[in-house]
Amino acid sequence: MSDPPRSEGPFAARDFAEAPFLVTWELTRACALHCRHCRAAAIPDRNPGELSTAEAHRLLEQFASLRPHPPFIVLTGGDATERPDLSSIIERSISLGLTTDVAPSVTPRLTEETIAAWSRQGVHTVSISLDGPTAETHDRFRGVPGTFAASVRAARAIVEHGLQLQVNTSICPETVGGLEAMANLVAEIGARRWEVFFVIGTGRARELAALSADETEAALTWLARHAPSAPYRLTTVAAPQYRRVREQLGPSRAPSGVPVIKEGRGFAFVDHMGNVAPNGYLPLAAGNVRSEPFSEIYRFSPLFRVLRDARRLRGRCGRCSYREVCGGSRARAYADTGDILAEDPACPFQPEMMET
Repeated sequence: MSDPPRSEGPFAARDFAEAPFLVTWELTRACALHCRHCRAAAIPDRNPGELSTAEAHRLLEQFASLRPHPPFIVLTGGDATERPDLSSIIERSISLGLTTDVAPSVTPRLTEETIAAWSRQGVHTVSISLDGPTAETHDRFRGVPGTFAASVRAARAIVEHGLQLQVNTSICPETVGGLEAMANLVAEIGARRWEVFFVIGTGRARELAALSADETEAALTWLARHAPSAPYRLTTVAAPQYRRVREQLGPSRAPSGVPVIKEGRGFAFVDHMGNVAPNGYLPLAAGNVRSEPFSEIYRFSPLFRVLRDARRLRGRCGRCSYREVCGGSRARAYADTGDILAEDPACPFQPEMMET
């Protein structure tokens, strides 16, 4: 969640204290895969406490009513295709005028017929995860043999059916060595966007080794040097210091005219039970849509309000001149220290003292 898609016009009127730019909605926690880094610690069967179809439609209506602009919606999981009412939810979302993306897991449920149906319905983007450029890396990471080949087939089908393709890649010590080869694969399959996620130790990922701060900086520097010539838009998740790295590499790589999206500021996450959090990797509920409107939770909950105030940050993040455009990953700070305002341990930057 570093930069939103470039679309300068709508941003002028956006106030991220009033409404998010993007909402990721975990429709279910059920999933047939057993990914080693799964933040949700996905389960085999659906939870009977999930939001019902009627509740899902009402929540979409709340999203659509947000002003001055409703958010982009990403339907995810677990595996969103585990919901038998997914088509109904997509149809309702699009009928309300919401730009709607789907982020499914690659299982036998993700058929070409399903992808074609999403195209007919008007889905904007479909995200596919590829965590390495080979089956050996990706299948080991995802826990099911054959997932790499199936993911590449699904990616090609998404492009063939006229949908925008986003490729998501998780970076940790097991996968970082394949970064350059992954960049080539993302281009070859025709993705419009490559989102690189720096794994946070939450959910099953608690058992994974993390990149050091210097290793994270090296990976971000490579991405920043690669991005200007890439045939897709490159963004990062859980590495907001990517903006700092780009600025330090020079004006040609610095972001321009694009607002900063951060946890709780322009972004929100809704889980399968209706809990609203600043991020799916920051498992703190600010409220629940079953008991209060989404807009009230986003605008007024103490958790969201504190995260929108960069002056509250502590340690190096609080002293950093980049705190407004970066601010460090609050999810990683919380996972490592239990303090949402602590400095981001994945950043090696040593800031100068600054006035508050």
